[in-house]
Amino acid sequence: MFRSLGSAVALVSLVAGCSTMEKLREEPDTTPTNATALMETHLVSDGIKGFFPFEGTTKTFTRADQHRDDSVIKGTGTVTRFLIGTNNNSRIERLDKKLVYTLDVKEKTYTECPLKGCRGPAEKPARKEPEEKKAEKPSESDCKVKIAAATFTVKQTGQKKSINSFDTEQYQAAWIVTMQDPTARKTVSTLNVDLWTTPLTPQLKEALAVEQAYAKNLANALVSVATNGQKTQIVPAEAAKLINAYIGRLLTPADRAAFLKAGKELEKIKGYPILTQLAWNLKGDACAASESDKSADKSSTPSSSGDILSSIADYFAKKKTDETMKDIGDKPIFSFSSEVKSHKVEPVHDSMFSPPKNYVQSNAK
Repeated sequence: MFRSLGSAVALVSLVAGCSTMEKLREEPDTTPTNATALMETHLVSDGIKGFFPFEGTTKTFTRADQHRDDSVIKGTGTVTRFLIGTNNNSRIERLDKKLVYTLDVKEKTYTECPLKGCRGPAEKPARKEPEEKKAEKPSESDCKVKIAAATFTVKQTGQKKSINSFDTEQYQAAWIVTMQDPTARKTVSTLNVDLWTTPLTPQLKEALAVEQAYAKNLANALVSVATNGQKTQIVPAEAAKLINAYIGRLLTPADRAAFLKAGKELEKIKGYPILTQLAWNLKGDACAASESDKSADKSSTPSSSGDILSSIADYFAKKKTDETMKDIGDKPIFSFSSEVKSHKVEPVHDSMFSPPKNYVQSNAK
């Protein structure tokens, strides 16, 4: 009898639990709605030298004093799918509360930090090493290149097409930067950009005005944040960050800042970018290692002072055959595309700018 009673209680509890979960899932959002700039962008990359390709979607929700960024990034290659998997994260910035929430969608947890960031654990003072040990370590500044010449050209092709209901026209841009090392050896960086832009419609202008208001308020709140106003962004921020990460260690700070600077040619591009496709490549032998250095280092990972092509390619493929590396060397260093799926102002519930009720805070308040 007791066994039957226990089973009955368990069954009732299970049904009640399921009912409660369904109720939570179906519970309507009763928070107020307010005008919010929404943008959805799809990103695709073949990776660096074919290694670690990925794709993803970013969605942003912006008000004058609130911003949310949702991103889903997943590896698309055989190895990348295993190593990276799918990353689903969100970040909420509240200027009105001077707080930042970082959401872990998989774990259903969040962190809460001041707008300027959480204070990390105190770092231990670095232990001093003997001078002879320091001398043994390779320096990243052993070989630096400087920009010897740079050209940026833009051509309007006359081609037009509809992309995600946006009427667009095509521009083709090319950045050609010649870099030279102290021994006058050169490497040429070529960045080709295929750009489709749309006229600034009232709907787009409204969304951009909200985002620019937020950027201005954020800059005022943090002081150190700089905004780019209404300048056309040819290279998406994600792509520029990757390019600078891999070329930056071989450039001086001044040249690093100037590397992706386009100049007045940008004025030829009219409209708002909807689809951006780029391919980046390097050719040359600036900062190349000597033959004796190559043979001595043949079985190990090249140091950061090696030639540009090797320092990038070998970072992702440390031990490849000569045939495979030759094949890799013929491919672009990096390819990337960014496509705007939608960009407009719509009413959004206020709850979008707070952690969900069923999330647990993972850091101390």
